[in-house]
Amino acid sequence: MTRAVAEPGGVLLVALGLSDEALQAEIEALYPTVSSLSVLLTPTQQTLPLKADEIWVYGPLGLRGFLALIRRISWRHFEAVYQPQPQALPYLKYLIWPRPPWRCASAARPDA
Repeated sequence: MTRAVAEPGGVLLVALGLSDEALQAEIEALYPTVSSLSVLLTPTQQTLPLKADEIWVYGPLGLRGFLALIRRISWRHFEAVYQPQPQALPYLKYLIWPRPPWRCASAARPDA
């Protein structure tokens, strides 16, 4: 059962570049501690049973689709964004304005 999406607010998990196991671990670490969890993932991961309040799929978007994604992230005014694999879309955080606190680290392994 999912919770209502907190808008504005909530946390975005950028799961691009994560294995399925690492994605599940990140969600398990974040879900109980946030008001709502949105996950940006690849088309191959969208079939996984995920405990998230909102799923966004990053696929071949083209320029218009990519700009729509940037606008969507900006307009949501997330409380924080977690991107455990910053090598996947390394410039993403510089395109979002206003920029929420951006953590390029794992929520599941805070010491890593």
